[in-house]
Amino acid sequence: MTKETKIFTECLNDLWDYFFLGDPDNLSRFKSNHKLSDDLMHEFTENESGDLVVEKGVLIPLSGIENYPYHIIFQINTNNSVFDTNKNDLQFKKTGYSLEVINNEIYLMTVPYLKQWTKETGIHNLKSNKIRPKVNLENGYYRVEILGGETNQNNGWEPTIEFCLQKEIDKIEANIEDIGFRFQIKSKEY
Repeated sequence: MTKETKIFTECLNDLWDYFFLGDPDNLSRFKSNHKLSDDLMHEFTENESGDLVVEKGVLIPLSGIENYPYHIIFQINTNNSVFDTNKNDLQFKKTGYSLEVINNEIYLMTVPYLKQWTKETGIHNLKSNKIRPKVNLENGYYRVEILGGETNQNNGWEPTIEFCLQKEIDKIEANIEDIGFRFQIKSKEY
């Protein structure tokens, strides 16, 4: 099992207060299986598919994302965290998320991609955008922990979200205590 840390800087929310983490191919399969329209944002907010996509480990929504440039960190199959040191400001730690990977990759997505989720538009634009945070992973099921706060970087305090992903042997169910949690980071500099 590969252990890895991936870091992305200057990640933006595309002027919407959401990030979404998931495998685009698994999201497309979910859309097809549930006969959803191309506007997945509308589908997820207007019917039960929004809760179901999280319960099934297809997509993890993060609401309350302020319009800052973010430091995004992926810790894969390791117990390390940037928030382990006292020099960083951990503001939240959320557990209970699961994610299924079916095509060896996950992306951090924003609302515009999900508003027109077709091979020609949302999916193509996401995969061709080299600045979108993307991580290659073994297919399978992952337990996901989300940590957020600020990290003390060379140029000052940086709003940071860290995803700790642990590969599991068997399928796991999401067990989220507060599905409506707002992943809002209180910044020292903004």
